[in-house]
Amino acid sequence: MDCQKFGKFISEERKRQGLTQAELAKKLSVTNKAVSRWETALGYPDITTLEPLADALGVTLVELMRSERTAEESSGQDAERAADEAVAAALEIAEMKRGLREFTAAAVAISAVGLILIALAVFLPSAATVWTIPFVFCVTAGLICLAEAVRNRLRERPSLLWFAASGVLLIVPLIQLIILFALALM
Repeated sequence: MDCQKFGKFISEERKRQGLTQAELAKKLSVTNKAVSRWETALGYPDITTLEPLADALGVTLVELMRSERTAEESSGQDAERAADEAVAAALEIAEMKRGLREFTAAAVAISAVGLILIALAVFLPSAATVWTIPFVFCVTAGLICLAEAVRNRLRERPSLLWFAASGVLLIVPLIQLIILFALALM
């Protein structure tokens, strides 16, 4: 399912119903920020929210999952195909949410390791250790995040979060090198 198309469809149908993001959010018992994330292709609604969302927008669940209004399904075969597509789209949403949970777990683990390494660097007497441990950690973590960003991009699931994380993690060692170079010149 195309996240951009899905978000645009929700936005258009919400406006067609004459609803603001806040009003739609209130109907669904979610925040208006959640509706904004859906419409800007930064996320999908929870699977339990799909049916109430379709009802609130005045579309069928199949139309919501396809992200387009369709004529009434005329045959049982068309309805079966539509149901299969809806199930496949729901499974894709669940997989994306699982990926987000995995990213969160990875981010927490990388952060914990980083804090431990920084603490070690602070308490160990060697000046080289102070610079080397965080440097190696940031380069490694940055490359891992960059690899995940590229993997998501290849799977047509771009995520600015991975690119941002890799950028931040790769900038830290660059700053360390600049500081070390400046100290060497003094």
